[in-house]
Amino acid sequence: MNHSPYPLPASLFPLADSLTSGIVLHRGDKVLFANKAMARLTGYAADELIHMDFWAFFPDPVRNTIRDRGRARLKGEHPTARYETMITTRAGEDRWVELVTSTEDVQGLRTILCSFIDVTERKRAEAAQKQVQQLLAQIIHSDPVATLVINAKHVVTHWNQACELITGVPANEVLGTRHQWKAFYPSERPIMADLIISADQTNLDALYQSKKLSASSVIGGAYEAEDFFPQMGEHGRWVFFTAAPLRNALGEVIGAIETLQDITARKKAEHELLRMHADLEAKVAQRTEQLQQAKRSLEQDIVRREEAEAELLKRYTELTELNCQLQETQQQLVQSEKMASIGQLAAGVAHEINNPIGYVNSNIRSLKSYVNDILGLVEAYELRESLLPADQLQSIKQAKKAMDFEFLKEDVTQLLAESEEGTERVRKIVQDLRDFSRSETTQDWQAVDLRVGLDSTLNIASNEIKYRAEVKREYADIPLVECLPSQLNQVFMNLFVNAAQAMPEERRGTITVRTGMNSPEQVWVEVADDGKGIPQEIIDKVFDPFFTTKPVGKGTGLGLSLSYGIIQKHQGQITVSSTPGQGTTFRITLPAHRPTPAGANP
Repeated sequence: MNHSPYPLPASLFPLADSLTSGIVLHRGDKVLFANKAMARLTGYAADELIHMDFWAFFPDPVRNTIRDRGRARLKGEHPTARYETMITTRAGEDRWVELVTSTEDVQGLRTILCSFIDVTERKRAEAAQKQVQQLLAQIIHSDPVATLVINAKHVVTHWNQACELITGVPANEVLGTRHQWKAFYPSERPIMADLIISADQTNLDALYQSKKLSASSVIGGAYEAEDFFPQMGEHGRWVFFTAAPLRNALGEVIGAIETLQDITARKKAEHELLRMHADLEAKVAQRTEQLQQAKRSLEQDIVRREEAEAELLKRYTELTELNCQLQETQQQLVQSEKMASIGQLAAGVAHEINNPIGYVNSNIRSLKSYVNDILGLVEAYELRESLLPADQLQSIKQAKKAMDFEFLKEDVTQLLAESEEGTERVRKIVQDLRDFSRSETTQDWQAVDLRVGLDSTLNIASNEIKYRAEVKREYADIPLVECLPSQLNQVFMNLFVNAAQAMPEERRGTITVRTGMNSPEQVWVEVADDGKGIPQEIIDKVFDPFFTTKPVGKGTGLGLSLSYGIIQKHQGQITVSSTPGQGTTFRITLPAHRPTPAGANP
């Protein structure tokens, strides 16, 4: 569309209309051409623009200046220029534009090409920012709180009157410099605002940690502290100071603000209060000592009367404890002797079983080899059956069929394999019996893997467990533990049997055995069941001698008591937790190395 009444090149219009900046051609009076962007900028229709005087776009204050410049360009003076000015839209609104003018030869006539770029929003933003800065400066300088501001380059931009009063440093000595430190320290070092801009947390902690440094709970990245500055005032000042980052709209740190508060009077009051408190405490202590002396005099009379009763009670208590220890020791000796006898018997039985199992296993292996040889020979004959006469071949086939030869070949191999597996299982049970008893090293401390002892004991107790519960093993890697293996196996046996017997009759339960370590020097073993559980009112009694919840004839009440004594002997701990109806967990904690006996050199 041609927006000009004058004959101009047709190629000019589509190109100009595609631009986002307003384009106008004139020769000192009427508009020759205006593109669509100019129409949008001014609010005039295209036809209205063509009939307008070019100088009517500009308000009175700048119109004459713009007209004089345009006429000078038509004369060939200053052919190109760029500057910012104001125009008035059709609605009467003043808008700022960046005006670029140049002189062009169009169809042989000197013509001025004008480009209008709308910069109104930028100018408004600059004005608003300037106003905010002025307002901020006014707020800071009229604030009764001592305040200083530094920019991202650590240059002081604000230093109000209150700051001059508290520091004694005039604003004109520090504004525009990086000498903010002079108000606080005799030599150069960063103040808190500097460290916040630098995000130097290491130096912030190092320099202010002892000054009651704390982070603000309101402003992110802000901190507060207090310190004594001897060069402020006549005798120095105590100052409480806060510093916070200043951020732009993008969240970037563009500076920091720091406020100061003179707390010298408060500190003196605190010091005086502490002195008065100390004096009061001294007087209270003196009066208390007098009362204590009177009390001690009264107590001496009471003590003398009670000494005789205490001595009698002490003797009675000693006799009672001695009697209990004697009973417990007797029961432990009985149980130890019983376990020793069981261990010797188990070791003897294991030795006796090992001999026949050894040659039975050897014979089965030999028999397996012989059978394989015989079957090989039979296969060799079968390869040559076709060479026999028909009547002989028929009789052999009938004999094979009568004895079910094919099944026999397959079954004899399977029988030998099952027999070999059975003897291996017997050998494993015998080995577990020997491991459990350890009759030859019962009283020797050894470094052992507790998981081996757990597996051996589970194998021995399998007949007690298998009809009542499934066993889950959750073993973690643990170091070797110096211990008396047979005694710990006795503890494990007691816990496994108790767990199996805790299962209700109507269902099978689950026993979970776990291992782990609290540290390389301390390991733990857990035996957990999902059985009936232990009521809370009696759980503290489970380790007491002769205490049992089992029916008469089912338990002696010594198993857990002896187990407790064994774990104590190893300087370990055994604890129990239980929830009725959900199950019970026993936890054993042991040192990885044998404890040093009392009185021995470490």
